[in-house]
This record gives sequence, structure tokens and C-alpha cells, in this order.
Amino acid sequence: MLVPPRLAFHSRWCARVLSFCVVAGAGSVAHAKRPLSDYSFSLRFPAANSSFASYADVAAMGGAQAASAWSSSLNPASAAWPHPERTSISGFSTQFSTVRFAEGARLDIVAEALTVDAGAWGILLPAAAQVRSNHAPTQQGLGFEFEADLFQLQWSKVAGKDWALGALFGVTRSETRFDSTGLEVANSRGEAYTGRIGAVARALPNLKVGITLEYARSPARSRALAFVPATASFMAIRSTDTTQQLLLRTGLTWDYAKGSDLYLDYHGGFFRNRDGTLWVHRLPIGIEHMFVRDIFWGRVGTTVDSRGSVAFTSGFGLTLGKSCSLDLAFQRNNFPEVREEFGRSHTFVVSLGFVF
Repeated sequence: MLVPPRLAFHSRWCARVLSFCVVAGAGSVAHAKRPLSDYSFSLRFPAANSSFASYADVAAMGGAQAASAWSSSLNPASAAWPHPERTSISGFSTQFSTVRFAEGARLDIVAEALTVDAGAWGILLPAAAQVRSNHAPTQQGLGFEFEADLFQLQWSKVAGKDWALGALFGVTRSETRFDSTGLEVANSRGEAYTGRIGAVARALPNLKVGITLEYARSPARSRALAFVPATASFMAIRSTDTTQQLLLRTGLTWDYAKGSDLYLDYHGGFFRNRDGTLWVHRLPIGIEHMFVRDIFWGRVGTTVDSRGSVAFTSGFGLTLGKSCSLDLAFQRNNFPEVREEFGRSHTFVVSLGFVF
């Protein structure tokens, strides 16, 4: 059978991406020798954050999204993927997530995103998020509080008949506090500067492939109390450090039926600062099935990492008229990197979207 040059090119790309996923997944098993407890919280906390999905459709499918055709994906190219059945691309969405840990800590996240069709310039997607925690004890007995504010701008554009590309830049300001019986024992403030590029392409009529590469640099200023035996008193020690992270996400999306898709991703990367280097490898898998044509979708997923942790996810999507949609998701055990401090987690996500 003769294969058109364009289709042959995308098929070869698909094969390379799939081969990389298999090799990387196999390598992740070999790499998982050190337990997470061997690593500093300053490495494990951003690693846990990297698996968070603010959109309910993505969260319900285990975070598999690299080859998604929707703007909810972390792949910045996905927002530009054409949908001929849609009369408008521009819209607004808001998301609310709550992450509850077994030891009592809770993180509440509110996010807002605006999608703007800029014509020949492509698709612009400015977004913001606010993160706040309660004050709760860790398993080590210290009180914990966290807050962060994120701002980002994403651009994407259809670059050819069967592929799109995109880029993103974001800034996050955060503060982490630990205390003991009301006395602050550690405080860290910092900024994270994130850059991400991505591409999505149709490899076969029912198969898309996607890839993203993300780099973030997070300088932080810390203050900690240390006990000085000579004076029987506490002294504040100030320090600075920078955490760097590099994340690669690749994936496939198979349209096995109209409105129904199977997502398979590989997410891998490292987090590095003066405390060491932490590698993460995850294999998210998700299924989205349309039960009522253009009205109701059911979703399930899982994420397996190289250290044997397994997360389970589920949810649904509902169309509320021509210009509104509602998505809900539930996740269990999605942040094993911080289980040592906070215990197992349960996450609830709700997204509400409007098309102009």
C-alpha cells in the first residue's frame, strides 16, 4: 500500500514518540531505587505540584493530556487544534479544586482562563490561579501553611493541515511556612519562572501524538530557626537557593469512536537544588467515552509512577446548552511525593466553561 508523504512523515513521528515512551517507561523502573523519603521536601513538593491538573476533564483521566485537542491540556499547542463543528473558539473558564490530605492539610485552588481567537496571530490564552491552604499539622508534628499566585500567557497556532504548535510563559509567587506551637520555625518565599513549548500532530486518521518540554527556575529565600546550645537560645539562619526543573511530556490519543478517546502519556523529568536531584517518571492513562451524543461523557484514568504508586481518577463532562459546559473529577492518592508529611490525598475538581 502506498502511503502519502505527509501521512508517512507523521507515522514515523508517531513511531518515534511511542518508542521513546516505551524506553523511558522501562528506564523509569530501573531508576526507582531510592525511596522518596530520602529526598528533601524542597524537591518533593514541586515534584508533587507538577502532577496537578486544574481542569476537571484532564484530572479525571489521570492527567493524560500531551496529545489532547483541547485547551484544557498542559500542551500549549492543543488550544489551536481545529474543531470544525465549533462556531467559536473564544471563551472563558473557571476551575475550583480542593486537595484534602489524611493528616488534615487542605489546599484550595481557584483558576481562571480566557481563550481569545486572535485570527492570523493564533490563539491567546491568559490564565491565573490562586492557591491557599489551611493551617494543619504534618505527620512530623509541625504546622504547615502554603499560598501561591500564578499568572501565565499561552500562545498557539495551527502550523499545517494536521499539526499545531504553542508556547507558554508563567510566573508563580509562593510562600511556605512551618511552625511549632505557634512559633514559626521555617519560612520560604520564592518565585518560579516557567517556559513551555509543545506540538500536537495527527499521525493517522484516528491517532494524534503530542509532546511538551518545560523548564522552570525557582529562586527562593528561606529563614529557619536553629537552636544554639552555647547560648541556650534560637538563632535565625537565612539562606538562598534555586530549584530547577525540566519536564518532558509525550503522549498518544486514539479516537476509537466518535466523541470517545483513549489517552496514553509518559511524563518524566528532574528537580534539582543544593539538596540533590529528584527524578520522576509517570505513566498516565485515561479514557473518555461519550454516552449521550454531544451531551454527556464519562471518564476514568490512572497514573502509575516508577516507585510503584498508583492513583485512580474518575469524572464526567456535561454540556449545558450551546455555550456552557460542566466537568467534574475525583482523584485518589495523586501526590505520593508528599505522603510522608501529609498522608494520602483525595482531590475534587470542578470546571465551568463558556463559549462566546
